[in-house]
Parts: sequence; structure tokens; C-alpha cells
Amino acid sequence: MNNEKIDHLWQTFLANRDPRIIERLMQHSVTLLEPESSEAAELRGLLLLGGDGDVPFAEDSPWGVPTGAGLVNALEHVWAPVAGCSPRFLAALRAEVLGLALVALEGEYLLGYLHVHGGLSDLSGEPPRDLADVPPDYPDVLWATAPTRLNPTDVVPTLAEPLPAPVRDLTAVHASLASSDIDLRLDRFTTTLGASIRANYAGEDPADYDETDDFVRAVNGEFDRRILFCTCRSAAEAYFLDMADRDPDDIPRVALSGVDGTSEQPGTPFWEWVDEALPSLLFCR
Repeated sequence: MNNEKIDHLWQTFLANRDPRIIERLMQHSVTLLEPESSEAAELRGLLLLGGDGDVPFAEDSPWGVPTGAGLVNALEHVWAPVAGCSPRFLAALRAEVLGLALVALEGEYLLGYLHVHGGLSDLSGEPPRDLADVPPDYPDVLWATAPTRLNPTDVVPTLAEPLPAPVRDLTAVHASLASSDIDLRLDRFTTTLGASIRANYAGEDPADYDETDDFVRAVNGEFDRRILFCTCRSAAEAYFLDMADRDPDDIPRVALSGVDGTSEQPGTPFWEWVDEALPSLLFCR
């Protein structure tokens, strides 16, 4: 579907709340995210702002959303494992998310966070309370995979040690988040760290390069314990867990690196990063 067709379907849905239209939009979004999938995504639940047009979640949903829960209650239920650590992030979710779609694809469940492209943060006044109050802007979907519950002693191969406690808490919500528009938006937010350690220029001769501060730091091994955690193509940024830079509670700080390899120090405390940086990354605000 082209953008004009998507806009037409979205505006038609806002007018009549037909879940079959959302299913078509979800199928298109999943196709962008999983282009090699041989199956069509099947809508197994839908919770919308205002509650009009809700479809109860399937009982075998891995998030265990209670029957009869509305959108806000469902969001709070899904993110309960980290609610006490990230209040501003959860407030952003409540303000930006217009619907939750439970989708079955190739025997697995995905949770789609429906929102307006670019976010609603530029709207004046209170956030919309009903889809009728939502501007007919281009819709977008963040796709989340099922939780992965790990024990504190489970070793993650990328780290060769257990996950830090806050990252393990996030895995109990989603193993990963990604946008269907991966060329422009969030490429991957991975809680199970299915990514690699940043290259450290091992074996390179600094004399062959301009000796920038970051290159010298890399040669000295300062990036050896940076674990790729999140990438955002629209911002041309990558975020790493800096295993060598930890707060007093032994939680790794989050280090920012630009597409050109530069980095910023010191890193941001983990939950502060979740509260302040993650909403803008997810909703491209």
C-alpha cells in the first residue's frame, strides 16, 4: 500500500472504528517489519483510546492482559515490571499511544503500539481522550516481541555474564521494540542484547588515522565493554550499555554514539535515559 492508501484507510477507521481496517493496516506494517514472512498477520485483540471498537485480547496472550481492560489499564499492566523506575516514560506512553493491537504471526504474538507519526507532543492542551479527537495524521506502529523472563544468574553470551538488573526487568515487558519504518525510525531496541560488542579497532595502527579523541580511546580499549542496546536511524545515533561505567548501584550507564563514531561521556544513568530519551526515540518527537 502507498501512503495515500494508508491515509485513506486510517481516516476511514477513525470515522467508523472497523477492526478489519486496523487488521489491514497491521498486516501492511508487519510486512514492512518482516518482509520474508509467508503468513498474513491475524488480529487477536485491539484496545483503543476511548474504548469504542475494542476487541478483547486472546486469553493466551503472553502479556496476560485482563479481560475487560481498557487501553490505559492494559498499558499499565504490560509495563508494570518497570513502573516504579520509569514514571515519565509511562506517562509518555499514556499520552502518545492510541491503541494496542495483539497480532499473531507464524505462531508467535506481537504487540503493536499504534500512534501518530511524529507524536502528539505538539498538540496544545490535554491529550486526546477519544479517537474522534485524534488528528488524521499518518499512523505508525511500534512492534514489540513477547517477554523473555530470565533468572538473575542466567548468563547472556554477548556479555558473558548475567544481564544487569534493570535490563532484565525490561525483558519481562518486551524482548525488543522496533518500528515498521526502519529506514527512518527506531531500528531496534533490544533488551535481551542480541547485538554485538562495539568494535575497538584491535590491531589498527593509530598512525594510519587522524588521532581523534575517540579513536585514541578506542585503541586504548575504552570501548571494549560497550554493548549495543538501541539504534535510531532518524537520529543517526546508537546507544550502548557501558559495562565499565556504572552507577553506585552497579548499573551500567547508557553511552551515546553518533553515526560517525564519536561518543559522549559520561554516560546517562540507565533509568534516567529510559525516562528522558526513550520516548523521543520511540515516537520520533
